[in-house]
Amino acid sequence: MARSTPTSGGLLDRAFVATELTGPDAWSASHDSGPGSEELGAGMLYYALAYALRAEVCVCLGSGGGFVPRLMRQAQRDLDLAPSRTILVDGADQVPGDKRAIWGSPDWTAPDSWFRTRYPEVEIVLSLTADAHRELFLPNRIAIDYLHIDADHHFEGVRLDFDLFAPLVEPDGVITLHDSSNRREPCGVPRLVEELRRDGAYSVVEFPVRYGTAIVKRNPG
Repeated sequence: MARSTPTSGGLLDRAFVATELTGPDAWSASHDSGPGSEELGAGMLYYALAYALRAEVCVCLGSGGGFVPRLMRQAQRDLDLAPSRTILVDGADQVPGDKRAIWGSPDWTAPDSWFRTRYPEVEIVLSLTADAHRELFLPNRIAIDYLHIDADHHFEGVRLDFDLFAPLVEPDGVITLHDSSNRREPCGVPRLVEELRRDGAYSVVEFPVRYGTAIVKRNPG
């Protein structure tokens, strides 16, 4: 089927998407978008979840270019949601070199980076996720409305991130897992998704967008 011709007055401001949401972020391609793209790909999902939930506290574990926390924070901005906060946790250079060689390093760590200058209110925690959990989240009793996990993709790492942070998510909150259909070794996210489905404590819906994004919701009781 041929694609329809874009018309004016659509839901999205395409120029804003291309300059402020995708911009020069090459990592957005892993979410089926791309640098300078007018299409958000799975970014629409992240935005919609934060917006529909009116998520006051959004937390993103790991982000190469800041794509997911931008969408989270943009939803909070558009809702004029106050108080609200988006927290990005990334170990950056603290991540062991062998893992950085596989998964890469974030491009936004400099204070004057494109992401940080456009979304300065996103709280940056340059720390390994386990350290952030112990030193920031637990002492401050931070409850999460929307959690995105995209940090250590090895099975043991993503399993640990889930086990540490999922209990902090509110009963009506949601979790998304990126790379849920990425079965290239050593990615262990698909194995975690399979275990969650089998264990039955959570409902799982997977969206086959690029490398896959799974939405996880705790079942009642």
